[in-house]
Amino acid sequence: MARPQSPQPPQSSASGALGPAAAGSRVAAGGAPPLGAGPRIALFPLENLAGTAAPLRELRGALEASLARAGLRVVAAETLDAFLTKHRVRYTGGVESGIAKSAGEELGVSAIVLAALEGYAPDAPRLALTMRAVGAREEAPILWIDGLSRAGDESPGFLGLGLVRSPVVLQEQIFSRLSGSLAAALAGKGPLAGACEGAGRFRPKVRYRSALLSPGRNYSVAVVPFRSFAKRRNAGDLLALELLRQQAATQGFRVIEPGVVREVILKHRIVMEGGVSLDQVRTLVGALGADLVIAGDVFELDDAGSVPVVSFTASMLDARTGDIVWQASAYARGDEGLRLFGTGIVRTAPALACRVLRTSLDELFDLKAFEPIERRASEPAKKGGWKPREGGAE
Repeated sequence: MARPQSPQPPQSSASGALGPAAAGSRVAAGGAPPLGAGPRIALFPLENLAGTAAPLRELRGALEASLARAGLRVVAAETLDAFLTKHRVRYTGGVESGIAKSAGEELGVSAIVLAALEGYAPDAPRLALTMRAVGAREEAPILWIDGLSRAGDESPGFLGLGLVRSPVVLQEQIFSRLSGSLAAALAGKGPLAGACEGAGRFRPKVRYRSALLSPGRNYSVAVVPFRSFAKRRNAGDLLALELLRQQAATQGFRVIEPGVVREVILKHRIVMEGGVSLDQVRTLVGALGADLVIAGDVFELDDAGSVPVVSFTASMLDARTGDIVWQASAYARGDEGLRLFGTGIVRTAPALACRVLRTSLDELFDLKAFEPIERRASEPAKKGGWKPREGGAE
């Protein structure tokens, strides 16, 4: 079964959903938008999930400049910092509903842009960044999400001519690509979620899917932070974010902003040190207001050596019953199934995690992929039956 294409909402989705502030965001025929002619946005301070120190202030300034070159109007950092101080915002890895609404009213922005640094190394340059745009209104919908992970030596080419030795060059490549993706999406000319490349060589070792998860239906999905048993700091948050992006790029699913999910978790006083367990998720499913909730454990997420390694288990729960309806357990190395002369190696852990997750979700509605256990899994379901919540995500 072919991989489902990224969902394409009605044409009111990105540019229409932004409202009046997006008027003029569309690219004029035959050319790029003038500097600062697009929607007005607020770029929150970068969240560091790289597991190492990084010059976040300098990276934020460079990203602001890249977004402006893409035609977006970015709120000045000083103005935004004053807003964050006024509202006592310390966590910038997500947006709570009240903060999203206040940003729209007080800053006059149509969207809040969140950027998570997932990998950083300046010497042998490596950079990974995931970004998303959240609507500046109380619902805090995710309007766009995309990411890119690259290492300077991942495509050396003939005589090493493809090597990137400068971290500034690598940074500019990634910032420019993501800024252009965001501008295109907000102008209604690009996908609203970036799917990374899947590959059979990164198929999960163990996978399960309930026959009661229905293709052709729309589901709202909440992804909670993964519990981390990995040595790398913030490994659970990083893997959850990669899963969020690939879930958003899968047809039939609307993902809920992680900041809103975190708001509910804190309200219920769930301790998130190292992530959230499945038992804790079962106590939250009703409050999250989602049809499905995804949680999991990450055991390894490492790219400190020459070959990255990723190991995790992800579980999707029915929000009404708390039963698991999909699960994938994976262990993968970046050098698995290499092609001729060792080409095709994946150099960064975020890129490897993204590919494993994409491959897992490619088979989400492919019943043949789960045939060996499908009959056993469907037997208990005959007693009650599982149905998505009435009036699921659109």
